Amino acid sequence: MNEESALGMRAGMQSLLDLLRGRLHKPSLERSEFDDLLHVAEQENLLLYAAELMRRSAIDYTPSQKKRLDEIQREGQISGLVWTETLKGTLAAFDRATIPVMALKGPCLAERIYGDASFRTCYDIDLLVRRSDVVRAEQLLGEIGFSPNGHADDYHRAWSRKGINLELHHNVENPHAFDFDIDAAWARAKLTQFHGVPVWLLSPADELLYLCMHGVRHRFERLCLMLDLALAFRRLPFPSAGQIEWNSPVFDNIFVLGWMMALHLEPELASEIPVPQTPRVSQRERHRLEQIAAQLWRELMLAPPPTLDWAAQHRFYLELETPGWNRMRRRWSHSQILLTRLIDDDFVFAGRFHLYRNWQVRLLRPVRLLMKTLRLSPRML
Repeated sequence: MNEESALGMRAGMQSLLDLLRGRLHKPSLERSEFDDLLHVAEQENLLLYAAELMRRSAIDYTPSQKKRLDEIQREGQISGLVWTETLKGTLAAFDRATIPVMALKGPCLAERIYGDASFRTCYDIDLLVRRSDVVRAEQLLGEIGFSPNGHADDYHRAWSRKGINLELHHNVENPHAFDFDIDAAWARAKLTQFHGVPVWLLSPADELLYLCMHGVRHRFERLCLMLDLALAFRRLPFPSAGQIEWNSPVFDNIFVLGWMMALHLEPELASEIPVPQTPRVSQRERHRLEQIAAQLWRELMLAPPPTLDWAAQHRFYLELETPGWNRMRRRWSHSQILLTRLIDDDFVFAGRFHLYRNWQVRLLRPVRLLMKTLRLSPRML
């Protein structure tokens, strides 16, 4: 029985962790270990980065193993080029239309913290505009060939063009879930360039918080979320204690949890970067967050994550709130979202009654949810 089996870890996980931590010091890899490492890396959305680290290592690979790593590198280079050129062209179109736009994650983040867009798996492009610019931005996306993919919700809308997915945001999260204070974030944003094209970026403190929020939204279900954070904490200007002043205590909890998850992946961070000083997080609360982080890490080591539905996501949001008044407010905001947020299922349901206006769809949402709970069919109405 190998070490991973003895610990109950997924096959290949320990090798992947050693690789990411720079501790995979072996003269060669058996076929099963090589295959398991790449398999779990792919599950964790880290195949491109893992293959690059393996290529740089001193391991003596067999011809077939070298061929596989070369294939992954070529796939990453092609993918990176496609996403980079798409982002560059889209940003250029926004610049010509004089619409300020901010890049979230994607190739822009990959080049800054991974060093190359081909090292980070990309599934879509996330762009943020001011709410007042949403109509103009949507018109522009249509003009450059993108088509809406579903209806808009409280903070973004999905678009697509020839297999390329794009999300146009006017906020980073449903404001009922987290009031990110997007106007203040825009005021702190910095104008820079991506491949010679103007683009706005969140301030380092806001970007670190956003990446922590992104990890929370997905309940840190994959190692790629923690690697993003570990690299970002190391390579983005780390905010001082005076800069960590967000408008809600839950952001302090989210930021601390993100830091803790990054430490689980890269323990050396604790000696390289000062521990975030968040006065609103008490020692008791920090201990509770440490327990949550440890549980998330154990779950990830043992099995691939289950599908995280909307209800499970918001239960996790509730868990991150400090017990007491903050949790009571979270329960209230959760009920508001439940009753008011619109998803494609709501539009389909309302369409069966030939009702298509947003206010009509919103009024019918509680009916749809009740019928779903009671497992009734619309034909029964």
